[in-house]
Amino acid sequence: MLLSDIYDVFTSEGAQGNPCGVVFLECNLPDSELLEITRAMNQPVTSFLLLSDKGYQLRWFALSGEINLCGHGSLGAGAALLADTQDEEVRLTTRYGEVTVCKQDSYYQISLPTWETRTPVDLDSIKVLVASAKEAFSTRDLVVVMHSIEEVDSYQPNFELIKQFDSYHALIITAQNGNDGYVLRYFAPSIGIDEDIATGSAQCSLAPYWLAKLEASRLKVSQLSSAGGYFEVEQPSAGVVTISAQVKKR
Repeated sequence: MLLSDIYDVFTSEGAQGNPCGVVFLECNLPDSELLEITRAMNQPVTSFLLLSDKGYQLRWFALSGEINLCGHGSLGAGAALLADTQDEEVRLTTRYGEVTVCKQDSYYQISLPTWETRTPVDLDSIKVLVASAKEAFSTRDLVVVMHSIEEVDSYQPNFELIKQFDSYHALIITAQNGNDGYVLRYFAPSIGIDEDIATGSAQCSLAPYWLAKLEASRLKVSQLSSAGGYFEVEQPSAGVVTISAQVKKR
């Protein structure tokens, strides 16, 4: 028997957050069956948890297939486990390393690896995607820094064109928001997510950049999607970013 629930992650008073399915497995299933379950759950991402002798193993599937790192799927899975075990912290094993989720008051916190190696991208080479940009660089994703929040909010994506930039996992556009935060939007049509609602893994690229740029120790982050997402980010040590957010079970 499979146990499943839906969680909304990265919520706040002004943000509905990003939904994810969380499924507890009793045994390993073929990827094809995991994908069938994902499509039946019909959420942007479904997290699969399997108890082994080494603890809980975690995998994430989008509607088009398995994905390699998912912040909101990890937080949803962590929240489900913490509610079940009443522990303060849970460590999840993934193919990409260990993910730790803990609860602090009304927030859940996750630690993820940062992508701090930033390769500059020539603005002329991406004009077909973004006509006006302040700066661009690549990590796993193509990150485009805009001049203002308004430019991020009004950006009109061409999903077929974004797919053609297939050397990148996704396109992120971002801008500074005062002295204590930034905004973003996230597009990953190549994995079946035209525009993500709220993206934890995007902070692996953005948090190191903006924390250094704004000379801050903690920043507030808003994702300007249709439902909206809210995060708080820190970088406690080199190579690690912590993301704090609210998670609500439906």
